[in-house]
Amino acid sequence: MRIIIRWLSNIKISILILAILILCSLIGSIVEQTDKPIIQVVETRKDFTAILAGLSSLLGFSNIFNNLWFFFLNILLGLSLLSCTFTQQLPSFDFCRSLNFLKNFWEKEKFDSSLIFPTNWFPFVISRLSTTNYFLFQKSKSIYGCQGLAGRMGPVFVHLSLILILLGSFTSALGGILAQEFIPKGEIAYLQNFPADHLIENLPIYPVRVNDFWVSHINGVIHQFYTNISSLNETGNESLVFTLSVNHPFIKNNVIWYQTDWDIIGLKCNLNNLLYQLPVSSLSTLGRRLWISWLPISKEGLTIFFESLRGDFLVQSFNFSSTSYSELGEEVLSPSMISTKIIDVLSCTGLQVRGDPGEFLLCLGFGSLILSTFISYISYSRIWIIKKVERIRLGGLTNRAKLRFDFYLLKLFDSRYFHLL
Repeated sequence: MRIIIRWLSNIKISILILAILILCSLIGSIVEQTDKPIIQVVETRKDFTAILAGLSSLLGFSNIFNNLWFFFLNILLGLSLLSCTFTQQLPSFDFCRSLNFLKNFWEKEKFDSSLIFPTNWFPFVISRLSTTNYFLFQKSKSIYGCQGLAGRMGPVFVHLSLILILLGSFTSALGGILAQEFIPKGEIAYLQNFPADHLIENLPIYPVRVNDFWVSHINGVIHQFYTNISSLNETGNESLVFTLSVNHPFIKNNVIWYQTDWDIIGLKCNLNNLLYQLPVSSLSTLGRRLWISWLPISKEGLTIFFESLRGDFLVQSFNFSSTSYSELGEEVLSPSMISTKIIDVLSCTGLQVRGDPGEFLLCLGFGSLILSTFISYISYSRIWIIKKVERIRLGGLTNRAKLRFDFYLLKLFDSRYFHLL
C-alpha cells in the first residue's frame, strides 16, 4: 500500500496523468462527439486510415468524455493529488510551523541573507522585526522568527481546489441531466431528446403540457417570448404551472427549465367551414426569419408569408398579380369561390432542462483555486538570530524574491551601521 501511495504522490506521475487528460480533451474537441462509434468506409488493405479508424473505435474517441477509462484517469489524478497533499504538502507545512532554533550558524551560502550587528543593537533588532509582523520565539540566546506562514498553505489549497473540481465534474457527469425539446403549443410531451448519453439516466419522467406560447414586441421588434407550462403527474393531473421566458428560467428540485427558441410549424385554416392544417417552411435571409406556406384553393394557388406571431401575414398569388395583407380570422381575398380564413398559427417552443448536482462543488473548487493563487504569492520568510558576546549574527531564508531579500533587510535595519557579509 505504501508503494502505491508513494507512486501516486510522485509529481512526475501527476504531470503524466494530467498530460494524458489534456491530450484526450484535445481529441474530444476535434472529433465530433456522438453516441455512435467512429466507422469509416475503408478498403480491405491495412493502411494508416484503417488503423486510425480501428483505434478510434476501440478507444471510443467519438464519446470520449463518457468513457469509463476517461473517468478512471480523472479518479487516478484525484488520488494522486490527495496522496501528494497528505504525504508531502501537509508534512511540509507542519515542519514550517514548528520552532527551529539554531545554536550555531550554517555556512554562509545556505542563507539568502546574513547580517552582523553590534551587541547593543539587540533590542533594536527585535523591535524592528516585531513591527514588520514577524512572529518571534526566543530560547536562551537564540531567536527564531517567521513571516507569511499562510503562503505555505498555497499548494495545499491548490491541490484541494483541483480535487473539488474533479469531484464536482465527476458528480455532474454521473448525476447531471440535459434534455431539450421542441413542443407544439397545446401538446403533451416527454423529455427524451438527449444531446449525449448519460451514465445514469435520471431525467424527470413526468410529462409536460405547453398551455400557451406568446411573443411580445416593442416598436415592431421581438422583445421577449414566453411559455406557460403545466407539469403533469403519473396520472395526468396538473401538479405545477409556471411561465418561462428568456433569461428567466424556472428552478425546481435543482432542475432548471430554460426557454431557448421557438418556431412556427403550421397554419390552421378554414376552407368552406372545413378545418385544415397546412405545413410551413422556414427561411432565413439577411438576419431575419420568414415562414412560407401555400394554399391550393385555385389553379394558381396563394402563397402566404409570415414574419412573426402577431397575426398579420402577406398573401400573394403565384404569378404576383395580386398582393394583400390580412390578419387572423379575416377573409382572405382570392380569385376562387372558396371561403378562406387563416384561424391560427401553430407554434412550438424550444425548452431545455438542465440539472447539475456538482455545480456547487465546481464553484467552490474554482473559487478556492482563485483564492489559493493569491495565497501562493505570500512570501514565507524565516530569520535566525544568535547573540554572542562580541556581536549579533542574523541569517534569513525566503521562498520568493531571494535576490531582493538582502535589500529588504538592509532597508529594514539601516545599512549605515553594519556591513553585509
